[in-house]
Amino acid sequence: MSPLGGGPRPPRPPLSPPSRVDGPSGPWARLLHDLDTSGVGLVHASLADWRPLLPPEAERRFLLGRDWARYSKLNGEQLRDRFLATRLLIRHSAAVALGTEPNSLELSYGLNGRVHLRGHDQIDVSLSHTGDLLMCGITSLGLIGIDAEPHRRRLSGRDVETLMCTAPERLRLAATADEERNGLLLSLWTLKEAYSKALGQGLRFPFTEFGFRTGAGAGPAGADGSTTAETILLERSDGTPVTDDTWRFATFDLPTGHLAAIALQDTRRSAQPDTRAGTALNRQILAAIGSLDH
Repeated sequence: MSPLGGGPRPPRPPLSPPSRVDGPSGPWARLLHDLDTSGVGLVHASLADWRPLLPPEAERRFLLGRDWARYSKLNGEQLRDRFLATRLLIRHSAAVALGTEPNSLELSYGLNGRVHLRGHDQIDVSLSHTGDLLMCGITSLGLIGIDAEPHRRRLSGRDVETLMCTAPERLRLAATADEERNGLLLSLWTLKEAYSKALGQGLRFPFTEFGFRTGAGAGPAGADGSTTAETILLERSDGTPVTDDTWRFATFDLPTGHLAAIALQDTRRSAQPDTRAGTALNRQILAAIGSLDH
């Protein structure tokens, strides 16, 4: 039974890897396809590609709106350009999902700093960036969190296991070959970041309080080397599985040399995803009309 009741959960398409967008003009076809078929889409971009396309400084205050205060406190051109590029990436991605114009969208933030789209509760969004990489996730299914790290990032041998891993995870790491241990740690790190972001907790949620079982311990990897929702299991700190089928997880190897992770809570009631702003507006109008008849 679905956790929301009303019969079995509808079939769920596999999570697709992030598609690359070279600038505000896209290409966006892959994102739109993923949103229309599965209700969730991921894109990644390069700051180097987006930077020449950013608007001049004189136009940024108007464009950023409420984000201007945060932007103006950043030191250095690199940080400011990346901040602006990520906000443009999420606006353009959301505009594709909603069937509207990017400039009509406004970002807002919860008390925990989690980003939202003001007035569009039918979708959830998440951002990640590291170095030159920018990434955005968007869904109409429920909550989403994403994270990305370069494959070259070294975690093994720095006592990271003690700080971020549960006891069962440490046992599995100890049994992993030396040349594979850093990759497993990186996978655990990105998954935990993505899950914490989806929950709106970030690093405030101790990573030793929950764990993941990946790879051979959970199921086969995908043909492209990715791990999917069927091959990653969420665990409690003692290693017992969390039996909540609303959550799905995946990791993907990006051609940029990064590992990307997604945590998705799918609480939809329908098998047909629907993100369009006009459709949501029509529902609100119909509901208001209906209330006048009673």
